[in-house]
Amino acid sequence: MPVVGMILKNITATKSEDVTGNIKVNNGTNIKEVKETDLTVLGKKGLAVTFEFRTSYETDRSKKPFAEILFSGDVLLIEENHKELLDGWKKNRKLPDKMNIAIINSVLRKCLTEGLVLSEKLNLPPPMVMPFATEKQPEESRYIG
Repeated sequence: MPVVGMILKNITATKSEDVTGNIKVNNGTNIKEVKETDLTVLGKKGLAVTFEFRTSYETDRSKKPFAEILFSGDVLLIEENHKELLDGWKKNRKLPDKMNIAIINSVLRKCLTEGLVLSEKLNLPPPMVMPFATEKQPEESRYIG
């Protein structure tokens, strides 16, 4: 089940106030809809999985977000049994775990990297933990004898 593309349809970034202190960053992905689509470039039918990815920023004082970055769009995939998957979605609004993981990983990869740029522009913490370089610690000498 290869993911063949992603289309971002909406990007919204808002910040209602400047905040200091501890800030909690929450990320969440929500699959809204699954529908059949023509992938004309590939000459095949596939699935378009409509998603919403939200990064919200809260303080310890308030559970109401003071800032938010929202992405919505479609992940496009090719699956041999896409009609069965579509029927399963219509019945119980679930996708197989393996497919769900591939979709969420694609959304995370795209939206977190785009969100990193937007958070910088709004002077917000990044939506993910960033690695930092540190001084190399001296290795402890261990004698095993």
